[in-house]
Amino acid sequence: MRATPDLVVLGLGPAGRAVAHRAAAAGLTVRAFDPAPDARWRRTFGLWADELPPWLPAGVVAAVSSPQVIARTRFDLRREYAVLDVDRLQDALSLDGVDVRADRAGRDGHGGAFVVDARGPAPSGTPDVPRQTAAGVLVPVGAHDELWMDWRVAPGVPDGAPASFLYAVRVSEDALLLEETCLAGAPALTVAALEARLRARLAARGVAAGELHERVDFPLLSPGPRRGDGWCGVGVRGTTLHPATGYSVAAALAFADDAVAALRAGRNPVSRGDVAAHRLREAGLRALLSMSPDEQRDFFDVFFGLPDRRVRAFLSARTPTTTNAAAMAAAFVAAPWGLRRRLARAVTPPASPRPARRR
Repeated sequence: MRATPDLVVLGLGPAGRAVAHRAAAAGLTVRAFDPAPDARWRRTFGLWADELPPWLPAGVVAAVSSPQVIARTRFDLRREYAVLDVDRLQDALSLDGVDVRADRAGRDGHGGAFVVDARGPAPSGTPDVPRQTAAGVLVPVGAHDELWMDWRVAPGVPDGAPASFLYAVRVSEDALLLEETCLAGAPALTVAALEARLRARLAARGVAAGELHERVDFPLLSPGPRRGDGWCGVGVRGTTLHPATGYSVAAALAFADDAVAALRAGRNPVSRGDVAAHRLREAGLRALLSMSPDEQRDFFDVFFGLPDRRVRAFLSARTPTTTNAAAMAAAFVAAPWGLRRRLARAVTPPASPRPARRR
């Protein structure tokens, strides 16, 4: 491989590996850095089935379901949700033709190569970065309803305690993942607290559950810019992790092909419009964090009652700014007055201090 590749990828998690895989398949020369490039992934990855890229083999889908949402009301999402076979996904994103180096590397020192930074969250230096946390168990299919979000309060949770919801989706032909989730918190509920809620919830419903299968704890934001001359971020360092939902795998897979097209055209794969749209989704996260537990349940009852196109627009981390803003505006208009005031305060940037007048 020549001394200076076309593309350098930092980090080989799902986002970085997808970019490296698609760029190499398209004929670009790619170098990738990761301290443990052969480490196997262990997390569960889900996405809407209609967002699956056509180049992924069908075998990467482990299960498909049509889950519902319960906030104050039960909603049929009218959309299939797919959970991926994580081993098959990783194998499908082969690194054939990629110069893989088992090492850490920064953004600098790569000659004229374009750099995609997929190293995961950057150190924040502060403990109050919003995070998503979850605790999950496996149960047989049929032991519980399939629900993408169940906001009903778990037994024993006192009034005013931080909210969490149950995520109950099919992960194979014979197994469901039941996961108690803190959508966003600063600080977030601990995995141990969520496990206690999950077991109380399932015991009240007569569902037997074994040992903990999955522990989730990741930041929804990472400090620093999203793009610059000769580089861009992806995942939590870029614009493909949705700060108000935590979902990212569909956007990361779609970004891989967009990145190849942009690099061939001499453009940065992350546009200024992408950054603006991401900032708007950050406003959605601020709004969520500002709500009381009851207000969160009220909000999701309003949100999932919106027209389907509005719900889809906001849930995607790839929606343009105008479409995303229209979805947020629709939720604002549909919300009761008290919740509107909360949303307005949360999404309005703080005013810059006025300079003191000279006397």
